[in-house]
Amino acid sequence: MKLSHVLFISAVMAVIMLIPTKSSAEYLTIRMPAYSDGLHEYYYDLLATALERDGHLAAIEQIEDFPHLRERAMLENGELSIMWLIRSEERDKLYLPVPVNLTNGLIGQRILFVAPDNINNYKDVKTLGDFRRLGKMGGFGKGWFDVGVWDANHLPYKEMAEWRLLYDMVADGTRGVDYFSRGFNEIGIEAKNHPELAIEPNLMLVYDRDFIFYVSPKMPQLVPIIESALIKAKESGLMGELIKKHWAENYDLIQPDKRTIIKLKNPK
Repeated sequence: MKLSHVLFISAVMAVIMLIPTKSSAEYLTIRMPAYSDGLHEYYYDLLATALERDGHLAAIEQIEDFPHLRERAMLENGELSIMWLIRSEERDKLYLPVPVNLTNGLIGQRILFVAPDNINNYKDVKTLGDFRRLGKMGGFGKGWFDVGVWDANHLPYKEMAEWRLLYDMVADGTRGVDYFSRGFNEIGIEAKNHPELAIEPNLMLVYDRDFIFYVSPKMPQLVPIIESALIKAKESGLMGELIKKHWAENYDLIQPDKRTIIKLKNPK
């Protein structure tokens, strides 16, 4: 873990203890998902630092490596306090949104993981129509926002209840999934963890949406506290600093200025 706060790790969770900046700060206990590949680290760093700077004492418990659909059920029933998810109308009805974008839109800039032998299959694509005519099958987790985007843009896809299986399916090349699209902010660390895959070098598929934090309906008291801390983090430049800290290497790896941008429409 590359967090600046003291981390105590047990078999399934860790607790980050923050020192309050105000003696009267309210003590918060927050349970969040975490992943062995480190994809959670920016969101922990942002939330922990924002709360600390806003004068709150918090313990953040890591709940590690549960399936995505199980995590969402845990958020609904209060076993998880908070999750970061791409915002949608459906999720706004199920959970309590904290309406502050978290990645400056990076999650909507999609890069493709492909099998190394297939890295040149997309080199002549210049438009959405070109990409559609290839007929390549994308892979997504069950219920992901991307499923609706791909459907709205008439692109073929396959959903998996356990999305982590998609890495092996794409690498194998014979299991019915040709590519796995990942956010600009996700693909760098995942490329290190999955050397069996190649990053497609020519395309970036873009839709206009971002992650926000969703709070469990069982814990409405957290919403104004977290919203206030995140607004201050954005206004002070803290959010931008942490985005650069966690994902600066991705710009060199992905080289977005050299890619063909294909804009996707959002689902209605």
